[in-house]
Formats: sequence, C-alpha cells, structure tokens
Amino acid sequence: MNWVFLGDSLTEGVGSKRISYVSELVTQIRSTGGLNVHELRLRHVDPGGFVDFNVAGKMDVDESSHSSDLWCWNLASEGQMIESDLAWLPLISTLRPELVVIFRGSLESIVRPAALHSGTWPWWVPSSWRSYAAMDPRCYFSATWWRKAKQQSIDATKQKARLKLLSRGAGRPLLDAELFAAHLTTLLHSVRALKTRVLLLGLLPVDESRFPGSPASFESVNTKLKHVAATEGVDFFDWGAELKKGTPDQKLFYRDGFHPNLAGAQVLAEILRSRLCPQG
Repeated sequence: MNWVFLGDSLTEGVGSKRISYVSELVTQIRSTGGLNVHELRLRHVDPGGFVDFNVAGKMDVDESSHSSDLWCWNLASEGQMIESDLAWLPLISTLRPELVVIFRGSLESIVRPAALHSGTWPWWVPSSWRSYAAMDPRCYFSATWWRKAKQQSIDATKQKARLKLLSRGAGRPLLDAELFAAHLTTLLHSVRALKTRVLLLGLLPVDESRFPGSPASFESVNTKLKHVAATEGVDFFDWGAELKKGTPDQKLFYRDGFHPNLAGAQVLAEILRSRLCPQG
C-alpha cells in the first residue's frame, strides 16, 4: 500500500529532524506490530548547479528492514504553497496510492503585513526582513547560550516590528480564499482521477497573540475547505476541533503557536490514526 501526504512545514516538520505527525503516525502504526511500515520523505531542492538533482529526501525503514506492507510518502515542503503540489502528480499517479492526505491552507492563510503585498515597506524595515516569513516568530532557540542570546534578541526585535506593522491594519493572507479554493479544486480533480481515497484536513488552531487576525482567517478557510470537500466528493476531517478536546494546558506547539512540536505531532498522529484505522 501507498499513502501520500501533501502539505507545507506543518506536515514536513521543522528543524533538522523534521518531526511531524507523519513520522509519528509511522511510529504508532509500527508499535501495533500489525504492519511493516516505511516512510519516504521527499522535497524539491535546488542545489545551485553543483549537481543535477531536483529532489532530496530520507528513507526510514523498520529496524529489521522487512519488506513493506505500507509506504508513507511525505511530499510536503516548507515554504511551498498549494500550487506546488501539482508537480508531484506524475509520481503520485505512478504510485497509485490507496490514500492521499492533503493538509493545506495554513501557510496560505496566515495574515501578513500589508506591505508584503504592496511592496511599500517603511524605511526602517531591513530588506532581509521583507520576505513573507522572515519576521515570523522562531519555533525554538539554540541550546548554545550565545546563539540563544543572539536569536532571542533578533527575534524580539522582529516581533516588535511585525506586530507594529500588523497593528496598522489591512493585513492580508498570502493567498485570497477564493484563489486558494481554486488551486485546491484543481488539485482534487487531478487526485480523484486516480480513483483513490482523499482525506482533506482542516486547519489547526493558531495563536492570536503571535499572529493577530489569523484565527479568524483560519476559521473562514476551514469553512471553505469543508465546502470544497463536499462539492468534490472527498472526506473532510476537522482534526483541529478534535485537538481542542484534549487537555487545555497541553503544550502541543512550539513557541510560535503555529508549528506542532513533538508532543503535538504525537497527539495529531493518534487523532489521524483513529480516523484512518478505526479498528486499530
């Protein structure tokens, strides 16, 4: 069997270990002892002309290197929006997966300063801060004290500037909801043509204090996702609502209030496993 996962950094994971709900799902399925499951993580890369590669990744097989009953293909990539998923269609069509899980909309729907779209940045914003995610809060800091001190100082300055820009109003997501829905519909048409099961995941909670205006944007997009799923005849799962049913004081996200940490990835994997494998 092949299961394919499409998304952004929330699916790929962050940091060098790329911990995500996909890797934790593989771990949990392995722990049941019922299936030999392997994970293959792939992403598009640009090596700068030094070598003729355009993808990179990691293959994780079980400790005994058994032949696999199930391959989980994590094709998510940080910093890439939904239209980039279309580039994977030749591979997906060759795999003929039994399941395609799509977790899109978070990156596209975070409210960003209006200057990102207009290009009219105040003079005091350094040019290196003007890309869409350059001023986002760091997920975590280095364990090395002097690096941590430097990172904390820079991050505090960036957050003060970013929140000041957002307080001026007129912040906008990277993609308009209608345009995002159009890209999603195109993707769903292509995937459904493979006669496979498609599971569309709703957006997860986002911290209002870190990303002002984004929770309302996410709520609107979730409504749009549910509508598109119904129109296209695919499953929609609001796993964010399931996450909120857990213990309120659980620390499931990194300090940015956006990316799930290890504990969050484990909880999300369990929620998803219960949905995909209700009989265990």
